Amino acid sequence: MAAYNKARFVKDLLQKTEGKPPSFVVNLYPDHWSLNNGSRFHYHIPMASLLDDIRAQRIPVDFLEIFDNARVPFYEGCMVVQILDYRPQNLKESVLDKPEQTRVVLHPNSESLWADICLLNQRCGARWTDIDALEVEARISLATTSPLCLDPDPHLARVANHIMRASMPPIPSSLKRKAAAMEPEDDENDKARRIKIIQHMATRPNRPNPRYLCIYIV
Repeated sequence: MAAYNKARFVKDLLQKTEGKPPSFVVNLYPDHWSLNNGSRFHYHIPMASLLDDIRAQRIPVDFLEIFDNARVPFYEGCMVVQILDYRPQNLKESVLDKPEQTRVVLHPNSESLWADICLLNQRCGARWTDIDALEVEARISLATTSPLCLDPDPHLARVANHIMRASMPPIPSSLKRKAAAMEPEDDENDKARRIKIIQHMATRPNRPNPRYLCIYIV
């Protein structure tokens, strides 16, 4: 059952890598964000899909080749990302001097596994056949995937599913935008706009029924 406890795995991995450098660092500011100490990026550009992958706690497949060329560290097949959030709770306040620091573990999936196989094939001169790629995928899956539970007992399946749900690491808050509590005025305006739309679409009790003109074609 230990293989189904993801929260314990994440906790142990963060403890093991506490004194080690992260895979990369994300700096969050009110109007932009940056990767390590590089260029600034806005939150609405395609590059910001990296933040969606971090929030989903999955390895960003679109950036794997860049990370491979930069030789970023991986830990037990996962990436450890350090997030430095300089955004204040209230947008009217100034940027924080000391950011909120958190570390997030990004897990591999079938898509990132296939991307790794393609990168390995490139290193070998792109000489692998489909059979070779499937053989490598089978060996990697066998070494990294949790053991299968072949017991048909439904009680055991329910226990495993319950452990998976209870031990799932919490999803970090949106990295692109602070919660609605930061901007109560905007939140109230959005609620008022929705109420106005609902009232406009609702049927009015004193509204006369429309009359239709019937035209008969002989």
